[in-house]
Amino acid sequence: MGYADREYFREGEGRPPGRLAGAPVIKWLLILNVGIFIISLFLDLRTTIEAVGSFTVGQGIRGLQIWRFITFQFLHADFGHLFFNSIALYFFGTFVEQQLRSRAFLIFYLLCGVAGALAASLLGLVNKGDYSWQLVGASAGIFGILAVAALVAPEMRVRLLFPPVTLTMRLLAIILLAFGVLVVLSSGRNAGGEAGHLGGALAGFLMWKIPMLRELLMGAGRSRKKTPRKGRGFRVRITREKKSYKRKLSPRINDAGGQPTEVDRILDKINEHGLQSLTEEERKLLSDSGKK
Repeated sequence: MGYADREYFREGEGRPPGRLAGAPVIKWLLILNVGIFIISLFLDLRTTIEAVGSFTVGQGIRGLQIWRFITFQFLHADFGHLFFNSIALYFFGTFVEQQLRSRAFLIFYLLCGVAGALAASLLGLVNKGDYSWQLVGASAGIFGILAVAALVAPEMRVRLLFPPVTLTMRLLAIILLAFGVLVVLSSGRNAGGEAGHLGGALAGFLMWKIPMLRELLMGAGRSRKKTPRKGRGFRVRITREKKSYKRKLSPRINDAGGQPTEVDRILDKINEHGLQSLTEEERKLLSDSGKK
């Protein structure tokens, strides 16, 4: 079998990967959000689920029910709330997850949600202890995502569903944040929710812009290195003991001093840096040698 027939040489074949292919966390967030909403709707459990999982200052902080800092992020008030949050997660969340790596992104997303709950609580304190609101939704985490997207790709064009206009990522973030500030300052409807949005955006901004925080985030997101097992992993592992590779693949004859062939050098390069490190010329040479 030639090298062109091997699995790791087929990376360009088949259907192109979907947007969620490189964003497993976003995929599971969408599944959880939609699943919980459907269960609460069809089993008539909305009141019960919100009583256990929504965030209020009285329960989350005073009552030390700290799980609410996380659980409220997976609940939604109605279908419209869920729909627009899901759209934002799908389009912006996939982009940011690919910037941060999945594990770091999950930590980032949840921390933005926690920051949103704290910001809403702070607003209640400023408003003379008005904690009459109940916080639900993924919006705080999404605003953290929007903040990072605006920092990473400020000129990226965004086509809105409603109104149907095209904006840059930076302008969209500015408009949404300005609206949130206006609602909070005027103590308008859903001021607690808008404070949560601003808290999430601020947390996202700080975690991306401050090098120490970003390093902590990326470090927490790194998985422990495991010793690769023979025949497994993303990189090609070819040992010198497998003489059949040399006999089968060498397009040149070793010199009298037993110097390595060009194919040996290419195989070593794959082993050390991965398949993606090869040039087109090296890929062609390896493919041609495997057909001999």
